[in-house]
Amino acid sequence: MTLEEVRTEIQDIDYQLLTLMRRRLELARLVGEDKVSRNAAVRNIPQENKVIDRYRGYALENGMNPVYAEQVCRILMQESIEIQASLPRTSVRMRHIAIIGGYGKMGRWFADLLRGAGHRVDIIDPSSGNGLVIEDAKWADSVIVSVPISRTGSILRKLDEICKPDALIFDVASLKSPFIDVLKDMGARRRVCSVHPMFGPSAESMYERNVIVCDCGSELAVDEAMELLGNHGADIRRMSVDDHDMYMSYVLGLSHAVNIAFFTVLDRSGIDFQDMKSVASTTFNKLMDTNESVALEDPYLYYEIQHLNSNRELMLREFDSAVHDVVDAALSDDPRAFKELMDRGREYFT
Repeated sequence: MTLEEVRTEIQDIDYQLLTLMRRRLELARLVGEDKVSRNAAVRNIPQENKVIDRYRGYALENGMNPVYAEQVCRILMQESIEIQASLPRTSVRMRHIAIIGGYGKMGRWFADLLRGAGHRVDIIDPSSGNGLVIEDAKWADSVIVSVPISRTGSILRKLDEICKPDALIFDVASLKSPFIDVLKDMGARRRVCSVHPMFGPSAESMYERNVIVCDCGSELAVDEAMELLGNHGADIRRMSVDDHDMYMSYVLGLSHAVNIAFFTVLDRSGIDFQDMKSVASTTFNKLMDTNESVALEDPYLYYEIQHLNSNRELMLREFDSAVHDVVDAALSDDPRAFKELMDRGREYFT
């Protein structure tokens, strides 16, 4: 065969692969529709493990690397489960839900999810132009607050005066400490909890994404929120509202700080971005993917996440200390300190 003939056959095989992948996704959608009809969970871990084993087995039989075969399998399964997770699911209990700030990106994301589950959803947001105001939340069975962190506490206070005594109320803010006293006060008297979806509005579904439900004093509220948001493929973590911001100081605060420091150093290096990319390593490229996405985020939201977290000082001091330790170890002629830092990191991850 000539080189051109070889390339033509590869092109034909690629087309066949993509056609088969499309058909696989169509079949996965049928599986998802069956799960919806039975109200079964989106994920079936034992079945997923069987499929992975099957791919690895096929790879070994054909003299291929089973590690790469498993990677292909996981990509296909993720796409399949994303499709299944996005299918509308009718909830057992239909609710009338009001979303305060529901015209924002995250508010609209929840509105689409909950409408798809059969709930009646009212958007209460001046930007929507529908004429609804916060007082209209008095008719709702559940109220979701999706407004900036700095406004969440005052909105919750208004809802405390407006909503029915048995209404479920929760916010979806990234931090809780700025209004934790409001949450605890309301949680001691009524069905109030606090939710934090650990993903943004670009997510196609909740599949394999973390959702935190914080207990603010009302276990009933936590149970109801988990029922409302459950069965969409998310990994739901239940925790005390007192612990939430400590975790977020690292999960959000530290990760943001590291990325901002990284691209700040690059900017101050004087080396052009495209020039830097032309010599980038695999590790550098992985970091740059995250760095670019962070640089494009709302700076005021990221400032709030850093500045309004009551745990920020401890984390930032630890970050500052760690940077100094790395600098000192790298400049030292004795490699033992540097090795110790890496050994401790390896132990942490194992």
